Amino acid sequence: MRHADFRSPAARLADAMKQLEAAWMNTKEEWADPVSQHVEDEYLVPLHGQVRAMLDTVEKLAEVMGRAERACSHRREQGPIL
Repeated sequence: MRHADFRSPAARLADAMKQLEAAWMNTKEEWADPVSQHVEDEYLVPLHGQVRAMLDTVEKLAEVMGRAERACSHRREQGPIL
């Protein structure tokens, strides 16, 4: 049975978010006016919250799917019974 992998794509998204935040910090050093503050408030702050919520949800989903996969797997796929 092929196992669902939710954590790898989520880790890539978390890395991308870190890269975006680092790039934004560099950008803010050169671009600090009301428009840049609007971009941060209107787009980046909500995006950070949405990504964090999605990553939390993916972690919960990965745990549930792992339990479901174990419950549905054939005994031979589960390994030795000790």
